[in-house]
Amino acid sequence: MNKEYKYRHGVSVMRAQPFHIGHDRIIKNMLTECEKATVVLYSVPESGENRNPLSYNLRKQMIENIYKGSEYENRLKIIGFFNKYNPKSWSDVDVMDDIFTELPKGDVFYVGNERDADKFKSLVDNLKVVDRTSSDFPYVTATMVRDLIKSKNESWKKYIHPENYQLLEGSVLFKF
Repeated sequence: MNKEYKYRHGVSVMRAQPFHIGHDRIIKNMLTECEKATVVLYSVPESGENRNPLSYNLRKQMIENIYKGSEYENRLKIIGFFNKYNPKSWSDVDVMDDIFTELPKGDVFYVGNERDADKFKSLVDNLKVVDRTSSDFPYVTATMVRDLIKSKNESWKKYIHPENYQLLEGSVLFKF
């Protein structure tokens, strides 16, 4: 392991519906502390529905748009995990067991809040919470961003990187 990093390999599972600055905060923290990082984009069979409107490929592209050409590009891997269970049950123990059976093994697992930490703490040895809802960072959730877009409120752009405006504007989110 390179001595400039605290960990060898960080892993984070996220839906990123859509990918926003809070997700980016988790990834940047992982890349600062880890020699390599893997983002697992969790997907359900029915993309295009209200809670999971964006495809795996579009969400992956949103992340790649931010890190392409950066110092982090070669240390970041983005993969998909496709849920074969009920789409509403992504945090059920059976689903989590499957995810952790199939995931690359990292030595630290990153989440964005305490609620998510509760879902994973029994499954991983080393869990790191990167608070994406702290007082020094704008509160943001993907549901909030989707709701802003649906209500035609342009303030959604405060939470999405400019590199992804056009990609999102061409997505199913703007067709609701």
